[in-house]
Amino acid sequence: MMKFLILLNLFLFSGFSFQVDNGKSVIIPLDNSNGVLTINNRTITILPHPVYPDKGFAIIPIDYYEKPHHLNAIWDEQEIHQNIDINITCAAYPTEVITVDSAKVCPPQEVLERIATEKAEAEHIYNTITPERYWNKPFMRPIDSITTSQYGSARTYNGVLKSYHGGVDFRALTPLPILASNDGVVVLAKERYYSGGTVIIDHGEGIYSCYFHLSEFNVKVGDPVVQGQNIALSGATGRITGPHLHFGFMIQGIQSDPIEFMAQIESLFHVAISSAPSNQSH
Repeated sequence: MMKFLILLNLFLFSGFSFQVDNGKSVIIPLDNSNGVLTINNRTITILPHPVYPDKGFAIIPIDYYEKPHHLNAIWDEQEIHQNIDINITCAAYPTEVITVDSAKVCPPQEVLERIATEKAEAEHIYNTITPERYWNKPFMRPIDSITTSQYGSARTYNGVLKSYHGGVDFRALTPLPILASNDGVVVLAKERYYSGGTVIIDHGEGIYSCYFHLSEFNVKVGDPVVQGQNIALSGATGRITGPHLHFGFMIQGIQSDPIEFMAQIESLFHVAISSAPSNQSH
């Protein structure tokens, strides 16, 4: 949260400049929710501020594999044209060596079609942006437990498969209630090959929270949920080394550090109305 507030001050007093690590998201506060924000011909939706209706903000997720470089975002609002510089840096993520069931690293031929179907299903969900916003408060952690594996860790499975950790893991040695991080609608609740028992909640505006390795579901697809609702029980299903909860966020189809993302959203609820930048050219 402190990092976000420092970046916000940079935005306000030294021009439109942000720094963000690969695999994380940056939130850009704007004077209003009008106009268009573009990056490399990609249009970013400007969202109304959750506290001050006359203000706005934009969420820009940065892919984990993005190399260090500068991005130029352009906000066009009526006759105002503003350039926003985003400096992408490389985070110092840790490494992990993990041993799991060999079938979860080199799956047998008979499950390859299932894996491909589940991947396509998830991608379709994550790339669907619901215009409606379901949340009106900061996001919360889904379980009160310690973190056993942080987001972004470079992972090697069984000395063969190399990937990165797309969420955070919380210790959950026994079946424990898993709570909805915020209000939303359940868009997936099923057993999947890699993620095991899985629940995905659509919070609107391209924001999805994900809960993996569950042992039991308390919700079904289409159910509206409220923050803190018991949606499932933790478990040890899918590709795991032991019982735990994997918790993550997909923002506009891109995985993002859930802890930092929640901190940035929470900051929106604490920034004074006078802190929002004005729409003056720079």
